[in-house]
Amino acid sequence: MAQRKKALVVGDDTRSFLATVRSLGRQGIEVHAAPYNLRAPALTSRYITQTHRIPYYLDGGADWLHAMQKLLSEHQYAIVIPCEERSLLPLYKHQHELPQHAVLAIPSQQALDAFFDKIHTRQLATSVGVPVAKGRLLMTGDTADTVLADLALPIIFKQRKSYSWPELYIRTSVKVIDSRSQLNSIILSLDKGFDDFFFEEMFPGRGLGVSVLCQQGEVLQAFEHHRAHELGGSSYYRKSAPLDAPRLAAVTRMVKAVGYTGLAMFEFKLNETNDAWILLEVNARPWGSLPLPVAVGVDFPYQLYQLLVNHQPPSPISYRANIYARNVVADLWQMRAASQALGGSSAKKAIYVFKWLAGYARFIIGREHHDAFVWSDPRPAWVELKQVVQQRLDSINPQRYLKQLTTASDAIQSLTSFTQKTGQPANVIFVCQGNICRSPFAQLLARQLFSQQSHLIQFGSAGMLPRNARRSPGDAITAAATMGVDMRTHQSQCLTDEIIFGAQLLIIFDTINLYAVFDRFPDLQCPIVFLSSFESTDQLKIVNDPEDQGVDHFIDCYKLINKYLLDFKNSILESGNE
Repeated sequence: MAQRKKALVVGDDTRSFLATVRSLGRQGIEVHAAPYNLRAPALTSRYITQTHRIPYYLDGGADWLHAMQKLLSEHQYAIVIPCEERSLLPLYKHQHELPQHAVLAIPSQQALDAFFDKIHTRQLATSVGVPVAKGRLLMTGDTADTVLADLALPIIFKQRKSYSWPELYIRTSVKVIDSRSQLNSIILSLDKGFDDFFFEEMFPGRGLGVSVLCQQGEVLQAFEHHRAHELGGSSYYRKSAPLDAPRLAAVTRMVKAVGYTGLAMFEFKLNETNDAWILLEVNARPWGSLPLPVAVGVDFPYQLYQLLVNHQPPSPISYRANIYARNVVADLWQMRAASQALGGSSAKKAIYVFKWLAGYARFIIGREHHDAFVWSDPRPAWVELKQVVQQRLDSINPQRYLKQLTTASDAIQSLTSFTQKTGQPANVIFVCQGNICRSPFAQLLARQLFSQQSHLIQFGSAGMLPRNARRSPGDAITAAATMGVDMRTHQSQCLTDEIIFGAQLLIIFDTINLYAVFDRFPDLQCPIVFLSSFESTDQLKIVNDPEDQGVDHFIDCYKLINKYLLDFKNSILESGNE
């Protein structure tokens, strides 16, 4: 019997990633996943055979490259499909260093330059007659007055790339500027090269997308969707729509210009009062609204597989219009935010919520699909719902965390036992989000407080965000100095397998840290406690992140850390005297 072909899908969301997994799995392809969050609901899909944790791409990517080379060599994948830029860009950069048997679903150099750089996208669109919003680059010497001489408020402020080197895991933000003072403040705050930023006038209307599969600049399959709910430039509820010939022609001209091969979603904005439209940007990889076309039979991921692996261009597939798809959890939160934005009118809020709930009738009559829930693969939706409910309960009653984690007394006993058995000092790691504010201060202060116990216990620190070599903010350094701690030379490091597997205890500061640790290390064996657990009380106390809140907040935070570290030291000393 012939061995099933394998595909590696990189990601973990319940939209583009899960739609891709299901599309391939339904066709009998063995699907493996390489996620960031190892507790992501999408990973419970029945179509995922194996899940692999790949290191973050940090410090030149040596660890990432070695792990990816090993994984591709071991499993002989037919194709690797990245579902977002954080995985696509490293695959593109190192494509010639990876085993060549696997097809990488990544764009060419020409397409990468055209579609992943918003300024180049605007230039390409303009060159082939595709309308874009009025806009211009930010230039040296610009002020609010010079920008407003060319553009009218409100203005959209963007960076040219959503993700870029070296901060691969930081998505750039888009800001809506409503006033001259706000515009001037943003210009004065910039500390990067001016050619990274540009402005666009706000174009009124509703978002829509034209999705395509292309081969060497030819559109093989196309699909159009319109947003049904929209707030702040995002939407989690959309419907299929007939293809608009002028928009499809615009897309065709752009993909032909770069000879594009692969999947892409061209995002437009339509002014429904006069039917004018503009191009916003291009997602040249699996996109967030992908579950909708897959649900109505336009099976883009499998078509991509057939094209790239089996060299079989698909015949165009027709689809039904006015079929809806909803990301239930995200749409629920958006409904909540939209209703709150209506102000104090209870009647307006009630009407809005009623209309939102009425939309679910489409599911009953077969005109609505859900991104996470499908009858043939229901588990991701149930796990997602369970996690949402659990997090809500945790926020109401955070004391339950104390029952889940190691107690302070057991943690100290574990440290003591390790030292007695090995003759080596126990390794304690403080973990916060960025490793620039709380955890490095705790590490440095603990080294001072435990200087006479250094043969029994040693301290380190790390962060959950995948960023290395960041320095502590000025307010942190100033506040730490008032307590005799020098943080001037500290540089952040991300919590890695090497660090966590060499630790005898992790100490965290808040529930965000807790979720982040278990999302990345769901099978964690190392004991983990809250710093406040060493205080002689049954009440869980959080040490909140003071970043961007001023030096006084840092001082208050550091005084609290100092108190809990003294409690920790007293507990250690009491344990040693027993």
